[in-house]
Amino acid sequence: MQSSLGYVLRTRPYSDTSVIVDVFTQDAGRFACMSRPAKLRGKVQRGHLQAFRLLQMDWQGRGEMSRLTQTDERFRHRVPGGHLLYGLYLNELILKLIQPHSNLDQLFTHYQHTVHGLTQAEAPMSAVMQFELSLLEALGHPVNLWHDDVHGHEIVAEHSYHYSLGSGLLPSVESSQAVSGVPIQGELLVALRTDEALSLGQQQSLRRFLDRLWLRIVGKPFNSRKLLQLR
Repeated sequence: MQSSLGYVLRTRPYSDTSVIVDVFTQDAGRFACMSRPAKLRGKVQRGHLQAFRLLQMDWQGRGEMSRLTQTDERFRHRVPGGHLLYGLYLNELILKLIQPHSNLDQLFTHYQHTVHGLTQAEAPMSAVMQFELSLLEALGHPVNLWHDDVHGHEIVAEHSYHYSLGSGLLPSVESSQAVSGVPIQGELLVALRTDEALSLGQQQSLRRFLDRLWLRIVGKPFNSRKLLQLR
Protein backbone atom coordinates (compact mmCIF):
# COMPACT_ATOMS: atom_id res chain seq x y z
CA MET A 1 0.00 0.00 0.00
CA GLN A 2 1.28 3.46 -0.91
CA SER A 3 -0.04 6.84 0.20
CA SER A 4 0.46 10.49 -0.76
CA LEU A 5 -1.26 13.82 -1.13
CA GLY A 6 -2.35 14.40 -4.69
CA TYR A 7 -4.78 15.81 -7.23
CA VAL A 8 -6.96 14.18 -9.86
CA LEU A 9 -5.99 15.40 -13.32
CA ARG A 10 -8.55 13.47 -15.37
CA THR A 11 -11.03 10.59 -15.13
CA ARG A 12 -12.05 8.28 -17.94
CA PRO A 13 -14.79 5.62 -17.93
CA TYR A 14 -13.55 2.04 -18.04
CA SER A 15 -16.68 0.01 -17.36
CA ASP A 16 -20.14 0.50 -15.89
CA THR A 17 -18.66 0.67 -12.40
CA SER A 18 -14.97 1.52 -12.84
CA VAL A 19 -12.99 4.51 -14.04
CA ILE A 20 -9.37 5.22 -14.92
CA VAL A 21 -8.03 8.11 -12.85
CA ASP A 22 -4.93 10.09 -13.82
CA VAL A 23 -3.41 11.62 -10.68
CA PHE A 24 -0.50 13.91 -9.80
CA THR A 25 0.91 13.16 -6.35
CA GLN A 26 3.51 14.76 -4.14
CA ASP A 27 5.53 11.59 -3.53
CA ALA A 28 5.01 9.46 -6.64
CA GLY A 29 4.48 11.98 -9.43
CA ARG A 30 1.96 11.35 -12.18
CA PHE A 31 0.41 7.95 -12.84
CA ALA A 32 -2.84 6.25 -13.84
CA CYS A 33 -4.90 4.04 -11.58
CA MET A 34 -8.13 2.10 -11.64
CA SER A 35 -10.95 2.85 -9.21
CA ARG A 36 -14.47 1.73 -8.48
CA PRO A 37 -15.94 4.81 -6.79
CA ALA A 38 -19.12 4.87 -4.74
CA LYS A 39 -21.72 7.59 -5.07
CA LEU A 40 -22.08 8.32 -1.36
CA ARG A 41 -20.32 5.89 0.93
CA GLY A 42 -17.12 4.06 0.20
CA LYS A 43 -13.38 4.30 0.52
CA VAL A 44 -13.29 6.11 -2.83
CA GLN A 45 -16.19 8.50 -3.27
CA ARG A 46 -17.17 9.58 -6.76
CA GLY A 47 -17.37 13.20 -5.63
CA HIS A 48 -13.69 13.14 -4.66
CA LEU A 49 -12.55 12.30 -8.19
CA GLN A 50 -12.81 15.84 -9.48
CA ALA A 51 -10.12 18.32 -10.41
CA PHE A 52 -8.74 20.90 -7.98
CA ARG A 53 -9.35 18.90 -4.79
CA LEU A 54 -6.35 18.06 -2.62
CA LEU A 55 -6.76 14.41 -1.60
CA GLN A 56 -4.97 11.98 0.64
CA MET A 57 -4.73 8.97 -1.66
CA ASP A 58 -3.98 5.31 -0.96
CA TRP A 59 -3.21 2.92 -3.81
CA GLN A 60 -1.73 -0.47 -4.57
CA GLY A 61 0.64 -1.42 -7.39
CA ARG A 62 3.25 0.48 -9.38
CA GLY A 63 2.98 -0.92 -12.89
CA GLU A 64 1.11 0.57 -15.80
CA MET A 65 -2.12 0.57 -13.82
CA SER A 66 -2.33 0.89 -10.03
CA ARG A 67 -5.53 0.50 -8.00
CA LEU A 68 -6.80 3.50 -6.07
CA THR A 69 -8.14 2.12 -2.79
CA GLN A 70 -9.02 5.17 -0.66
CA THR A 71 -9.36 8.95 -0.90
CA ASP A 72 -9.87 11.58 1.80
CA GLU A 73 -10.47 15.18 0.79
CA ARG A 74 -8.12 17.63 2.54
CA PHE A 75 -8.85 20.87 0.69
CA ARG A 76 -11.05 22.10 -2.13
CA HIS A 77 -9.81 24.89 -4.43
CA ARG A 78 -12.94 26.73 -5.51
CA VAL A 79 -11.79 27.84 -8.96
CA PRO A 80 -14.41 30.19 -10.47
CA GLY A 81 -16.05 29.16 -13.71
CA GLY A 82 -14.22 31.80 -15.71
CA HIS A 83 -10.87 30.34 -14.67
CA LEU A 84 -11.61 26.63 -15.08
CA LEU A 85 -10.04 26.40 -18.54
CA TYR A 86 -6.76 27.70 -17.13
CA GLY A 87 -6.81 24.91 -14.57
CA LEU A 88 -7.60 22.32 -17.22
CA TYR A 89 -4.66 23.65 -19.24
CA LEU A 90 -2.39 23.08 -16.23
CA ASN A 91 -3.62 19.50 -16.00
CA GLU A 92 -3.09 18.88 -19.70
CA LEU A 93 0.48 20.18 -19.45
CA ILE A 94 1.25 17.63 -16.74
CA LEU A 95 -0.51 14.78 -18.53
CA LYS A 96 1.36 15.32 -21.77
CA LEU A 97 4.79 16.42 -20.52
CA ILE A 98 5.53 14.62 -17.25
CA GLN A 99 6.66 11.00 -17.46
CA PRO A 100 4.84 8.56 -15.15
CA HIS A 101 6.31 8.09 -11.67
CA SER A 102 8.70 11.05 -11.98
CA ASN A 103 9.12 12.45 -8.47
CA LEU A 104 8.79 16.22 -8.88
CA ASP A 105 7.77 17.40 -5.42
CA GLN A 106 8.80 21.02 -6.06
CA LEU A 107 6.69 21.12 -9.20
CA PHE A 108 3.80 19.61 -7.23
CA THR A 109 4.08 22.47 -4.72
CA HIS A 110 4.12 25.03 -7.55
CA TYR A 111 1.08 23.36 -9.11
CA GLN A 112 -0.73 23.54 -5.78
CA HIS A 113 0.08 27.24 -5.38
CA THR A 114 -0.96 27.97 -8.97
CA VAL A 115 -4.32 26.21 -8.65
CA HIS A 116 -4.98 28.04 -5.40
CA GLY A 117 -3.99 31.30 -7.11
CA LEU A 118 -6.61 30.67 -9.80
CA THR A 119 -9.30 30.99 -7.14
CA GLN A 120 -8.55 34.70 -6.80
CA ALA A 121 -6.16 35.75 -9.57
CA GLU A 122 -7.09 38.83 -11.59
CA ALA A 123 -4.63 37.75 -14.32
CA PRO A 124 -4.92 33.94 -14.42
CA MET A 125 -2.77 33.54 -17.54
CA SER A 126 0.17 35.23 -15.79
CA ALA A 127 -0.04 32.71 -12.95
CA VAL A 128 -0.23 29.84 -15.43
CA MET A 129 2.79 31.08 -17.40
CA GLN A 130 4.89 31.22 -14.23
CA PHE A 131 4.04 27.56 -13.72
CA GLU A 132 5.00 26.81 -17.31
CA LEU A 133 8.46 28.29 -16.74
CA SER A 134 8.86 26.04 -13.68
CA LEU A 135 7.68 23.08 -15.74
CA LEU A 136 10.29 23.82 -18.42
CA GLU A 137 12.98 23.81 -15.74
CA ALA A 138 11.70 20.50 -14.32
CA LEU A 139 11.89 19.03 -17.83
CA GLY A 140 15.54 20.06 -18.14
CA HIS A 141 14.93 23.16 -20.28
CA PRO A 142 15.48 26.13 -17.93
CA VAL A 143 15.39 29.59 -19.47
CA ASN A 144 18.42 31.55 -18.25
CA LEU A 145 17.31 35.02 -17.14
CA TRP A 146 20.79 36.33 -16.36
CA HIS A 147 23.35 35.11 -18.93
CA ASP A 148 23.33 33.64 -22.42
CA ASP A 149 24.32 29.98 -22.67
CA VAL A 150 26.99 30.45 -25.35
CA HIS A 151 29.44 33.00 -23.95
CA GLY A 152 28.03 33.55 -20.48
CA HIS A 153 27.49 37.24 -21.23
CA GLU A 154 24.98 39.13 -19.14
CA ILE A 155 21.52 39.53 -20.67
CA VAL A 156 21.06 43.00 -22.20
CA ALA A 157 17.51 44.32 -22.23
CA GLU A 158 17.94 45.96 -25.64
CA HIS A 159 19.25 42.79 -27.31
CA SER A 160 17.37 39.96 -28.99
CA TYR A 161 17.87 36.28 -28.20
CA HIS A 162 16.75 32.85 -29.34
CA TYR A 163 16.07 29.82 -27.16
CA SER A 164 17.10 26.41 -28.49
CA LEU A 165 16.07 23.18 -26.77
CA GLY A 166 19.51 21.76 -27.40
CA SER A 167 21.70 24.78 -26.70
CA GLY A 168 19.71 27.05 -24.39
CA LEU A 169 19.66 30.83 -24.74
CA LEU A 170 21.58 32.22 -27.72
CA PRO A 171 22.26 35.80 -28.82
CA SER A 172 20.40 36.37 -32.07
CA VAL A 173 23.65 37.44 -33.72
CA GLU A 174 24.68 33.77 -33.51
CA SER A 175 22.55 33.25 -36.61
CA SER A 176 23.87 29.80 -37.52
CA GLN A 177 22.73 28.41 -34.14
CA ALA A 178 19.73 30.63 -33.47
CA VAL A 179 17.94 29.98 -36.75
CA SER A 180 16.08 26.98 -35.28
CA GLY A 181 15.41 28.63 -31.92
CA VAL A 182 12.41 30.49 -30.54
CA PRO A 183 12.91 34.29 -30.37
CA ILE A 184 12.70 36.14 -27.06
CA GLN A 185 13.64 39.71 -26.16
CA GLY A 186 16.21 40.60 -23.52
CA GLU A 187 13.75 43.09 -22.05
CA LEU A 188 11.34 40.24 -21.24
CA LEU A 189 14.09 38.09 -19.71
CA VAL A 190 15.08 40.95 -17.43
CA ALA A 191 11.45 41.57 -16.44
CA LEU A 192 10.99 37.91 -15.45
CA ARG A 193 13.67 38.20 -12.76
CA THR A 194 11.31 39.94 -10.34
CA ASP A 195 7.88 39.19 -8.91
CA GLU A 196 6.47 42.40 -10.34
CA ALA A 197 3.60 42.09 -12.78
CA LEU A 198 4.49 42.04 -16.46
CA SER A 199 3.05 44.67 -18.76
CA LEU A 200 0.38 43.58 -21.22
CA GLY A 201 2.92 43.58 -24.05
CA GLN A 202 5.35 41.47 -22.02
CA GLN A 203 2.59 38.99 -21.15
CA GLN A 204 1.71 38.63 -24.82
CA SER A 205 5.37 38.14 -25.75
CA LEU A 206 5.84 35.46 -23.09
CA ARG A 207 2.67 33.69 -24.23
CA ARG A 208 3.91 33.58 -27.83
CA PHE A 209 7.31 32.31 -26.69
CA LEU A 210 5.83 29.51 -24.58
CA ASP A 211 3.32 28.45 -27.25
CA ARG A 212 6.07 28.15 -29.85
CA LEU A 213 8.35 26.30 -27.47
CA TRP A 214 5.69 23.77 -26.44
CA LEU A 215 4.93 23.20 -30.12
CA ARG A 216 8.58 22.24 -30.63
CA ILE A 217 8.42 19.81 -27.70
CA VAL A 218 4.97 18.27 -28.16
CA GLY A 219 4.47 18.67 -31.90
CA LYS A 220 0.89 19.97 -31.74
CA PRO A 221 -1.13 22.54 -29.75
CA PHE A 222 -2.77 21.56 -26.47
CA ASN A 223 -6.55 21.12 -26.71
CA SER A 224 -7.29 23.34 -23.72
CA ARG A 225 -4.90 26.01 -25.00
CA LYS A 226 -6.85 26.18 -28.28
CA LEU A 227 -10.05 26.70 -26.27
CA LEU A 228 -8.42 29.53 -24.31
CA GLN A 229 -7.55 31.28 -27.56
CA LEU A 230 -11.25 31.38 -28.43
CA ARG A 231 -12.11 33.33 -25.27
